[in-house]
Amino acid sequence: MRRLAIVLLLVGAVAARAADSAIVARVDGTPITEAEVNAVVKGAISGRTQPPSSEEIAALSDAALDSLIDLELLYAAARRQGITVSDAQVEAELARSRARFPKPADYEAALKRSGMTAAQLQADTRKTLVVNVLLERVVWKDVRVTPEAVRQYYDQHRGELGDQPFEKLQPAIERALRDVQRDAAQRAYLLELKKTAVIQKGPPPTPAPTARPTRPPTPVASQPS
Repeated sequence: MRRLAIVLLLVGAVAARAADSAIVARVDGTPITEAEVNAVVKGAISGRTQPPSSEEIAALSDAALDSLIDLELLYAAARRQGITVSDAQVEAELARSRARFPKPADYEAALKRSGMTAAQLQADTRKTLVVNVLLERVVWKDVRVTPEAVRQYYDQHRGELGDQPFEKLQPAIERALRDVQRDAAQRAYLLELKKTAVIQKGPPPTPAPTARPTRPPTPVASQPS
């Protein structure tokens, strides 16, 4: 889940926030909507030549919801630690996002399809960057890959790696081992956050109907016999 929010928000999976979209989860009161989950799934399957099966869609939806919950947890943790980013950093990230499209018109069309305004994208990009600062500064700060670990991995998997020279594969092996350690550190950090967070999956419960007060029967005067 490296650069989690960038993956969710800037690689074709910008979450639409339709006002009437059903709420599928809450994280400490912050709602996550069905539209947001669907947008992440849509981004995950965009560009495929074959449509996914219903089972795969269900699995992707579950994974998308879990990722959005994790994002909210990490963002709340970052805010508690006072982590902020500058306007210049936000604009630089938006510029990198625009650069992924061949033409400015393609970017604008993608933004329109997402259902977000430019202001909403800017706000979510800021959120993205704040979370990534937390990951780099706090969650992954103790992650280290030693040269010995890289060499050991190479020696143990040389056959699987096609007997290519160690010097050629060293950077890729180091990145892969670092990613594994970062993912483990992130899972452990999120596990601690979830111990105190209030996470509710599913639509909000329907409040029980309020019983209408009943009026006592009106006494009927007896008729004289």
